Amino acid sequence: MKISSKRVRKNKMVAAFAAIICAIALIVIIITLRMNMPDTHHVLTVAHRGGAAVAPENTLAAFKAGIDAGADALELDIHLSRDGAIMVMHDPLLERTTNGIGALTEYTRAELEQFNASSKYSGTGVYAAQQIPTLEDVLHLLKSETREVGLQVEIKLKADESRYAGIEEKLISMLKAYDLLDRTTVISFDFPTLMTINSLEPSLKRGALISKKYMTAVGSKGPSFVASHMEELAVDYVGVNFNYLSANLYKALRDKKLGVGVWTVNDANSMQKFRLMGVDFITSDNPSLLVQENGKELET
Repeated sequence: MKISSKRVRKNKMVAAFAAIICAIALIVIIITLRMNMPDTHHVLTVAHRGGAAVAPENTLAAFKAGIDAGADALELDIHLSRDGAIMVMHDPLLERTTNGIGALTEYTRAELEQFNASSKYSGTGVYAAQQIPTLEDVLHLLKSETREVGLQVEIKLKADESRYAGIEEKLISMLKAYDLLDRTTVISFDFPTLMTINSLEPSLKRGALISKKYMTAVGSKGPSFVASHMEELAVDYVGVNFNYLSANLYKALRDKKLGVGVWTVNDANSMQKFRLMGVDFITSDNPSLLVQENGKELET
C-alpha cells in the first residue's frame, strides 16, 4: 500500500510535537524535584590543628579526634628541629602549648619528644601527656585509617620570620614515601614558600593564606587586586580569615577560577553563612559541630 508523502509529513510532525511535549514534561519534573530537594551544600570540613577546641592542638590525640569527628581533612603546622626532623607544632616557641622553653629549632627531635604538648590545654576533656609529634607520626596515622582523610600542611617560619632551609624538599620526600601527595595541600602565609613548592613538585596542591596583615597591606586596592595577585601566584586555593571573606572578595576569587576556603570558623551561624556563600572548605577548631551543620538544609 502506498502512503502519501503528505501523510508521512503529518506523522513526522505529530511525532516531533509529542517529543517536544515529553521533553518539556521531563524538564518540569526535574525542576520540581530539584526545588523539593533540600539544599545542603557540602563544604569540606577541615579540622584546625586536629580540632583545637576538643583536644590539645597539633597532637596525635587531636588528629585522631578530628578523624573520628568525620573531618574531611586535617590541618597542621610544621617546623624543623635542630637535627632536621619535621615537627608538628603551631608556634616557633614552645611556651604556649608545652612545658618547654625557647625555640623549637634549638632542640633535637629526641629532646622535643620529652616535652608535654598537652600541659597547657584548657579545653574540654582530659588527656594524658602528649608528645610533640613528627609529621611522620601523623602520616602513619592517616595511612592506618580505613577512611581516606586529606591533609593541609602549613609551612611555618622561624621566630625571627626566616625560612627553614630545605623544609620543602623534606616535606615532598615524606609525602611521596607515604603516597600522600594527592591527598595533601601545602598552605602558607609566606608566598615564596608556595612558589618553591610549585617549582619542586608542580602536582602538589597549594593554598595561599590571607590574614589581617595581608589585607592591611593591600589597603584600598580591593578584591580585584587580591584576586589578581592570587592568580599570579598560581595557587589552587585561597584560604581567607573569616573576618575578611566578603561577598565581593569571594566573587573576585571565583572569577579567577580559584578555590576558596575560610578559617577559623567556630560558631554555627558563621558556618551557615559561609556554606550559603559557597566556599569549598571551612577550617574549624570544632570539626564535630561543622560536620553537624554541614548536614542541615540551607536557609536562603
